[in-house]
Amino acid sequence: MNLDHLKLFVAVAEQESILAASKMLDIPNSTLSRQIKNLEGQLGQQLVLRSTRHLRLTAEGRALYERARPLVAALSDIGHEVKSRHGRLSGTLTVAIPSEFCVTWLNRGIAEFSRQHPELALECITSMAPLDPVRRDVHVSIAYHRGDRQSSNMVVRPLLSLASSVVATPELLAQYAAPSRISELAELPCISTLTALKSNPWVFIDDKGQAVSLKLPSRYKVDSSQMLISGALAGIGFAIIPTAFCASHLASGELVELTLDCQPAPLDIVAIYPNRNSISVRARAFVDMVKTELRDKALA
Repeated sequence: MNLDHLKLFVAVAEQESILAASKMLDIPNSTLSRQIKNLEGQLGQQLVLRSTRHLRLTAEGRALYERARPLVAALSDIGHEVKSRHGRLSGTLTVAIPSEFCVTWLNRGIAEFSRQHPELALECITSMAPLDPVRRDVHVSIAYHRGDRQSSNMVVRPLLSLASSVVATPELLAQYAAPSRISELAELPCISTLTALKSNPWVFIDDKGQAVSLKLPSRYKVDSSQMLISGALAGIGFAIIPTAFCASHLASGELVELTLDCQPAPLDIVAIYPNRNSISVRARAFVDMVKTELRDKALA
């Protein structure tokens, strides 16, 4: 079987069109169509059903695509890995990063990373909502995490841990008695997340070092750290915030840090790879850059 023909077939299957695949590959439409027919002739099977507007795979074509796709991707990665040994990153790297975090902490670092590697196509998905890195074909996700990590096949690399504080305005503390135990928070207005941090930022560490997760009622749920801080400053409710994010407001007295019977769990920033076998040199280099940027920002 001709490997070049196989690569072309995978491109056609993914684009669902010979015309679209020919444009992506920058080869004539007629040449690509002829190569697919040659592959079908080699295998003695029809792989695609063609019409004037649509293309779909036959059962045999679908089976071949499912087997060939990871092989073609692996062959492509081998070429990129060889180049990377000479300091050249190439190919495509798709990353997912929380939007506000990216803008505040990593925008310049990512731009400089792309400038340093002109042969690398970098795709950034910026969203606060969680996503499945496997289904979205994401090579690495930078994510927030608080509390125990659930076991999975994905590989998690810790990057930075930020101490957190439970805070409220002096006016809110005058309206409600300041709690001394985390169980009392259930009776108080609290700010929560909508989808970030698995829809629950309220995680503490008890005196045995175990994570304690509280499900607190909330009428104000946001996935933005800026909106979280603004809500706390407006007196909407008690909030759990990375201390570094609200340090100036604590220093000015706009917010007051509470002392409770359990410490707030730190906010961990982690890199998540879909699986151990998918960690490319490109992804490792990107995460190394992110870790350096975070360390420098934390020390600044």
